[in-house]
Amino acid sequence: MKRYLGIISIFSLIFILGACSDSNESEEETTEENTEEETAEDTNEESSADSESEDGEIHEIGDTVEVESYEWEIPYQVTVNSFEQTQEYGGESMEDFLMNSGETNFLGIVNLTVKNTADEAIMIGEYVHPDVAQGDSDGAEEFVFDVSENDLSQEIQPGEEATFDLVYIMDSTVNNGYYTLKFETGLPTETKYKLPVE
Repeated sequence: MKRYLGIISIFSLIFILGACSDSNESEEETTEENTEEETAEDTNEESSADSESEDGEIHEIGDTVEVESYEWEIPYQVTVNSFEQTQEYGGESMEDFLMNSGETNFLGIVNLTVKNTADEAIMIGEYVHPDVAQGDSDGAEEFVFDVSENDLSQEIQPGEEATFDLVYIMDSTVNNGYYTLKFETGLPTETKYKLPVE
């Protein structure tokens, strides 16, 4: 009888050890599956982030970029040639542009070339209206229209281009240390340039 009980005990022990072994293997398989799923999710998130950074690309000074007027479906090309920070423009001082201006205010002069890539003549100011925003914020501030009125009233034929200045009132304490120049602000064809503040 004792012999039978011993044999039964041995079989029971083997059965228990086998069950534990299967449990450990299934836990390991589950852990491996979870790790693979997490890796796949991370990869998907990274590729999603990459596509977002491509869509929201911020161009640098000197880049030439194709833009389309969303409202009119008219294509044009822009090049930001330079960005200057100064206290006067065209013989007028900072105070002439902004009464009660502070020590941190300055005039941001964006030199811009616009090329007509459409099949018809365009008036620059009708299609091209760049705004600036502080850092990566959504808000936008307009340029000083009086300074650029004549340039924006130009009509350019297909294949022709015009180069002129846009003057913005800016602040050196801007968020993140830069302004963003935006074309087609807030629209699906929005195009951005980074204007670093020194």
